[in-house]
Amino acid sequence: MRENQIINPYSIFMMLRFSYLFLMFMACVLLGSPDAVAQDSTGVKYTYVNARDLSVLGQSATVRDSGFHRIDAAERPKLPNAVARLATNSAGISVSFQTNSKSIKLKWRLAKYNTLWNMTPAAVNGLDLYAWNGKEWQYAATARPAKEQNDVLVLSNLDGQLRHYRVHLPLYAAAEEVHVGVEAGSTLQKADARFLPTQKVVIYGSSITQGASASRPGMAYPAILSRQLNLDIYNLGFSGSGKMEMALAEVLGQMDADVYVLDCVPNPSPEQIRERAVPFIKRLRELKPHTPILMVESVFRESTPWDQEKRKFDNGQNEEFRKAYEQLKQEKYKNLYYLSAKDLPSYDHEGTIDGSHLSDLGFMRVAPFVGKKLKKILPKK
Repeated sequence: MRENQIINPYSIFMMLRFSYLFLMFMACVLLGSPDAVAQDSTGVKYTYVNARDLSVLGQSATVRDSGFHRIDAAERPKLPNAVARLATNSAGISVSFQTNSKSIKLKWRLAKYNTLWNMTPAAVNGLDLYAWNGKEWQYAATARPAKEQNDVLVLSNLDGQLRHYRVHLPLYAAAEEVHVGVEAGSTLQKADARFLPTQKVVIYGSSITQGASASRPGMAYPAILSRQLNLDIYNLGFSGSGKMEMALAEVLGQMDADVYVLDCVPNPSPEQIRERAVPFIKRLRELKPHTPILMVESVFRESTPWDQEKRKFDNGQNEEFRKAYEQLKQEKYKNLYYLSAKDLPSYDHEGTIDGSHLSDLGFMRVAPFVGKKLKKILPKK
């Protein structure tokens, strides 16, 4: 530069702007389109990535909502009001990714912070983080919810190795947005293909299917099965509302599935089962002529041995469901399977929260029995 040459401030501005844009471009390459860079109180900078840009499991392709819902907004007006409301809950949906960050933050926004008397806030509104330990998915941490908008450091002091993680979303709240935060400069990307299941299972059922009363999202039995059997499971459990209305057969029939599981006996009355089960299954079979259907009886309720009216009611539910199965078999319906209550685990009466809804212990007992049946039914890979 000549001694008397005047430096143009605009040229300096453009050079600095170009350098900034180049650095942001390189960050995008490494981190998969980060949404924001933020610095926490310790001075560590985190880059947040929308979970939509990672590997989302447990949500059918028929759901086009921006949120992590289970049935599309266009279909919900056709459903019973309770089902339409619960369909926005994020039960069964998870996000898989890989990162070498030495700490992980999770940021999520709920439509509403919900409370239930027989469930923990973590299960209703929180997030569960699992890590792949080389052999299986191992529980790592739970992101504590406090309000509608949450930003939590969930895991820290990691060794910096590239590792796969899975986040299970809330069971009884609607997660509208979820972001994964990693230390700036770290790798964050979608999961490898081997962690993305090729087989899909739709489980339609009651509050037990939805996850009541697991202590955290990863302990609902559909979530347990998804990890243990490497399945993409769509959790269509609706608390108190899995009653086999025909509109639900239409919704299920639109979803891509290798097996349908009907675990809905706890909600409808014996009379409703008698009226609805056969037409419901026939319609589902019309929509999916070759997809196996597994019918599951209700688990044991602790009041049954004591309350005589309840015993009659509970036994009547399972009896009517079995009659529906036998009728369909007599009518030569194929690919129809049945799991009796007597084939479910025998309890020591300590597997529930409130006599009906399963605790973590109850879910860990039930999952292997359903999983064993599924492994026999699922088409061979």
